[in-house]
Amino acid sequence: MSGRAMKLASLCIALLLLLLAHPLRAQDSYRDFEKGLNLTDGQKEQVEGIKRKYIDEWRTLKNESARKRLELRELDRSAPSDKDRARRLENDLNSMQSSKENLYRQYRGDVSGVLNDQQRGRYDKFLDGERKGMSGPRQRGMMSEPRQRGHGR
Repeated sequence: MSGRAMKLASLCIALLLLLLAHPLRAQDSYRDFEKGLNLTDGQKEQVEGIKRKYIDEWRTLKNESARKRLELRELDRSAPSDKDRARRLENDLNSMQSSKENLYRQYRGDVSGVLNDQQRGRYDKFLDGERKGMSGPRQRGMMSEPRQRGHGR
């Protein structure tokens, strides 16, 4: 295997590990919070349906943006003079980031619509607090809130 192929394989393995490793503490924190909302069986069913509605598109965007970030990093190392390709990748990443942010807002709005006023207040307060408490939020129950950082450049 060539040196370039070894680097690419290492990057792929690292990406796979990052995608599979979830911050369990944050995930448990959200699950505990969700239990504390005292959702009715009907609400639980609706929230699960909302999660299923968005999860595939969210994962696709997340995986594709991770792949493009890796491609951009590799491009920076191997062909830093290819500014046009780098610009296209950055534009793609910005577009995917906007799509993830819109998807998150839609998801959050749909879940919020299932809740009563008291539950909605607690839900919003929890998510807003989590957002402020982490510079790069990674887990919000079903979907990660969009990160507010660069693309490796």
